[in-house]
Amino acid sequence: MSKFEKMMKDQKKFSDLFFKSEVLTEEERVERHKIFALALHSEVSCLADAVYYKDHQPIKTETKRQKILYETVDVIRYCLATLNLWDMTAGEFLDAYESREAFLWDRETRGIQNWSGQPVVVVDIDDVLARFREGFFSWVKTKFDVTLDVEDPSYYVQGSVGDISIEEAYMIFIKEGGIRSLPLNNLVVEAIKTLQDSGFWIHLLTARPKENLKCLYDTYLWLEKTKIPYNSVALDAEKYRWLSDKDFFNQGKIVCAVDDSPKNASEYAQHGIPVLVPKRAYNKDVWEDENIITFDWETEDISGIIKGLLPQEVE
Repeated sequence: MSKFEKMMKDQKKFSDLFFKSEVLTEEERVERHKIFALALHSEVSCLADAVYYKDHQPIKTETKRQKILYETVDVIRYCLATLNLWDMTAGEFLDAYESREAFLWDRETRGIQNWSGQPVVVVDIDDVLARFREGFFSWVKTKFDVTLDVEDPSYYVQGSVGDISIEEAYMIFIKEGGIRSLPLNNLVVEAIKTLQDSGFWIHLLTARPKENLKCLYDTYLWLEKTKIPYNSVALDAEKYRWLSDKDFFNQGKIVCAVDDSPKNASEYAQHGIPVLVPKRAYNKDVWEDENIITFDWETEDISGIIKGLLPQEVE
C-alpha cells in the first residue's frame, strides 16, 4: 500500500465515525459534498490568514509557518474525504494528477499565443498520428470479445458491443484510460517532426470531446509520453469554425491540413485549404474532390508533399 493510499484509508476510517458513504443516496452525497466544500473554504481562509495580506491593516503580522503546515493538512484531508465520498480510488487520483500535470505544462510552454508567423500545418490526431481504430478495436475485442473491422467503410462505426452501443463503449474506453495507450503511426509522426525542424508550426486539432475531462487531460498526457512534435493543440468538433478566427488563418499562413475525416477534409477543402487525406475505406467519397491530396499512411512520407505546397518565394 502506497503512502497516499494509506492517507485515503485513514481519512475514510475517520469519516466513518460520522457517516458511511457506501450507504448514502446520491442526494445525501451531494449534501455531504456541499458540507465538505464549505468546510474546505473555511480551511483555505484560515490558510490565507497565516500570512499578512490585508494591506489596509497598519500592523504587519508575522508569517505563521506552523499554521501554514497544519491548515494545509486540513485542506488535504477535506480533499481526501471528498474523494472517498464519491468512491474514487488513489489510482484514479494519481492518474488524474499525472494527466492534469501534462496539461498545465503544455498550457505554460506551448500554445498558439507563441506563434510568430511561421507556415502552419494543421494535423489531426486520431487515425493520422494515432492508430485510433486499431487501439480502440483491439480493446473492444479484449473487453467484449467483439471483432470490429478497421476497414469498416463508415466513419462512425455502426452497431453495438454486446448490450451497449459503440459510442457507450468509446466512453468506457476513455474512462479506463484507453487514450493513454493508443499506438503511433510512426511514419506520419516522423514527417511532422521533419516539418517542425524545417520551421513549420505544427498545430494539432482533434475532434475529441473536450467536455470529457478524462479525454481532454489524457490527450495531453499521451502527447507528452509519446513525445509527439507539435507547437500547439486544441480539441474541437467543428474544426474549420475553430480555425476561422485564428491569426494564422486570417494571415493566410495555413499551408495545409492533414485529416482522415471526410467531413472535416471536405470543409477544409471547400474553403481553399489543401488537405492530405490518408486513404481509408470510410473517406473514399472525398478522394477526387478539389484541394484533396490522398496518401498511403503506411508508406508515404508526407513532409515532401507539404513542403511542395509552400509558395515558391517562401521556400
